Amino acid sequence: MDPTAQASTDDIAYVRQLAESAARAPLVGGRFMAWWGFLVTIAWTAQHFANNGTIGDGETIYGIIWIAFGVAGGLGQFLLARTMPERAGTGSAGNRAMRAAWIAAAASIGAMVVGVIFASRDLGPALFDWIVPLAFAVYALAQIVTGVLAGNRILTTAGYGAVVMVGISAAFVLYSDRYLLAAAGAALTVMLPGLLLLRAEPGVQSEAS
Repeated sequence: MDPTAQASTDDIAYVRQLAESAARAPLVGGRFMAWWGFLVTIAWTAQHFANNGTIGDGETIYGIIWIAFGVAGGLGQFLLARTMPERAGTGSAGNRAMRAAWIAAAASIGAMVVGVIFASRDLGPALFDWIVPLAFAVYALAQIVTGVLAGNRILTTAGYGAVVMVGISAAFVLYSDRYLLAAAGAALTVMLPGLLLLRAEPGVQSEAS
């Protein structure tokens, strides 16, 4: 083979290897997944107790739960981002995809909430229950796409777990314990995978020791 052609082939192979290794760099967004997973688990649990009359007055309690969720979530996101230590691979394809996917997921859920607020004035508050299957659907998309791109089995497994929760939450949407079931699903498919990703971040264990 011509030496020039061989050099070009070697260069292409080298660039490809770099791209593949960058795409599969460790994911560093576990703390954010764990935080939001924790909050939605708490919020759906509180929604369950509000629905059966254990807490609140049956009206304003729902606004209190979800306003607190939004405020705590936003503050926590800000603090976690500000205090997050430098990690190798933050600019990798997997980490960029993770950020974009979760921004799109949050925006989709937010748009659904706004739409349901307007529709519920005529059709009743039961429409809010359908936000749960949508939430698991966007969790699944964000997790599976990111997990496949980054080669992360924790995330892809969590994503398929969220797919299962789409069906379960839709099937039980009329049952009294639907939000307790949703809370358990969020803990298993969002909070727990986030904690596992955090534990696997480069340098986390050495800094903690």
